[in-house]
Amino acid sequence: MAGPSTPKPTNASFEGLKLQKRSDFGHFLGQAEAESARLMDTHDHDRASPRRHPDLEASPYSSRASSDGEEERPLYPPRMSSGKQRARTGRAARSTICLAIMLVFVSGLLVWTSLPKFQRLVPTKQPVSPLPTEQSADLPFSGNRHARSCLCPRTPTGQRLCKTYPPAALRRSRLVSSTNARIKNVLAKFVRERESGSMRRLKVGIMGGSVSACHGVAEDGDSLGKECYGRIVGDWLDERLGGGEGGWGTMVEVKNGAIGGMDASYYAFCGRNHLHDDVDIVILEFDVNDQPNREYAIYFDQLARVVLSWPSSPAVIILGTFGPLIAHDIGSLTPMWPHMPVAHYYDIPYVSIQPMLWPTFLRFPHSVSETFFHQDGFHPKAAGQRLLGDVVVAYLESVFCEMERDAWEEKNDLTEWTQAETWIGGGPLTVDTATTFDALVAEKSFPALIPGEPSVTSTAYDFLSLGNATSVQPVPLPKSLDTILDVAKPDPPSWEEFYTTINKVPRPFCADANSKIQPLKPKHNTGWRTMVWKNEKHFWVSDSVGAEISVDIKVNEGRVAVFYFRSEKLSPGTADCWVDDNEKGAKRLNGYWPHHQNVPSVTYIDAEVTPGDHLYVPFPPSVYSQYGLAYSRSGLS
Repeated sequence: MAGPSTPKPTNASFEGLKLQKRSDFGHFLGQAEAESARLMDTHDHDRASPRRHPDLEASPYSSRASSDGEEERPLYPPRMSSGKQRARTGRAARSTICLAIMLVFVSGLLVWTSLPKFQRLVPTKQPVSPLPTEQSADLPFSGNRHARSCLCPRTPTGQRLCKTYPPAALRRSRLVSSTNARIKNVLAKFVRERESGSMRRLKVGIMGGSVSACHGVAEDGDSLGKECYGRIVGDWLDERLGGGEGGWGTMVEVKNGAIGGMDASYYAFCGRNHLHDDVDIVILEFDVNDQPNREYAIYFDQLARVVLSWPSSPAVIILGTFGPLIAHDIGSLTPMWPHMPVAHYYDIPYVSIQPMLWPTFLRFPHSVSETFFHQDGFHPKAAGQRLLGDVVVAYLESVFCEMERDAWEEKNDLTEWTQAETWIGGGPLTVDTATTFDALVAEKSFPALIPGEPSVTSTAYDFLSLGNATSVQPVPLPKSLDTILDVAKPDPPSWEEFYTTINKVPRPFCADANSKIQPLKPKHNTGWRTMVWKNEKHFWVSDSVGAEISVDIKVNEGRVAVFYFRSEKLSPGTADCWVDDNEKGAKRLNGYWPHHQNVPSVTYIDAEVTPGDHLYVPFPPSVYSQYGLAYSRSGLS
């Protein structure tokens, strides 16, 4: 017998997704189990006290009247002679039993095959947790000895977020989880300082474009207004660290260095002009303004190396956003693709709202755009800013949970299951302390897979990690290794003698029209003028053919790059640029491009410039619109 059917949700409207918290599958499964139990109870009772059907008590020939008054066929066939009846009854009983078994088997098979694969493997009895009895509801994590989850911590924030968004969606938002070594180091250090009496506030810095500058939501241009993600993260972090009743900024100081239209290539050179190098946590948001190509992986790599090498040894969080118009142009191939290798390479956590929104956006494109974004298709509304803030808060709350879990495991001598790592790899030795490869190789015995069989002996490797939680990879991500190492030669004698000679921290110089620290001051100028856009973006522009401008620059090592404005609708012109007297090697910069975004872009104009002072010269050979050359900069790539 089948239980009453439960209609499956159709998700026919976007509004239905706002209220529906869980599917009806669990309810259906519960009904099926209850029905099976009822049938089994009935079957056992009938075996104990068999009884005849009520209709048989009246007459074996009796008929049942239909609802319209017509007589139906007899419910049961006429009686036979006793011998034939006993034979037929025995066969009928056996057939009934076989049929019942088949029905139970088929019903069970239907329920079984309708379950997801992972549910088929779940045992009917809950395994006994080997954890000490100290683990209880007051601890923020859940699970057993081998897997203690902090995805939905047992805290007010953790529970609120996992009721607001499906846990699976929060898990999808973690594009790169990382070991969280840097952020744990920063938070633990800050807590120790406060406990020792320090009044220093935790400093959080933001680099990004107009999304981080909170365009379209910020009141009076305040990029840290109450509905902006920077303020949402700062408020929560302030309260989480104990500021609470002290008000905004008691424990946490947020510095928003974001400028509308800027991308990672700009901040890779000019970041220190907008954010001090004493920050503890830096949020990088460039998934809208960057381009999905290899060049931007190089720029993003330089930005990561610059920030991670600051004296404060900050923790970095990459925040990914989303724009319907970006999807219109390039689909799902967003700048997260050149960003993800950098995040993996430097062990940087990367959270994004794009994987959360994408499936729903494909089904309800208009509703998602209308709910979370302004009509321009780029800038989030207050709901979009809240979503950005929540994915960062969810990640940080998980980190706090992991820190409590780590302390609890150390107290209960369970750290062998979560060996501390400073970078992907872990192990007792690091690149600084290992002297020979042979020291990393050992023969170890492992328990047999089959009870009673002899143990298994296998070769084990203790792969190395970097020196500590603040270590930075010695080689940039896109750098070729052909001039650094040769696998045909013996291993280098030590880490210090070999890699310290190539591990150079980028020291970019930036002559920036947006900066008061290193402003772009022309040495020579004919036909160029300054322009300020909405009291935020500063430009040098020209609309005269043949106008000239030159700027003194300082090159530390390597190449010289120019930052300029590009647009599809505003019809910018072109300019030829060169360094010193290398006019023959001039690069032509085209202000037009076939994309909806009006954003600056970067181009290297010389690659073999010697360190020292040089002269940079742009010369427009064609008519420029008022949105012309914006910035120039140079430095180590």
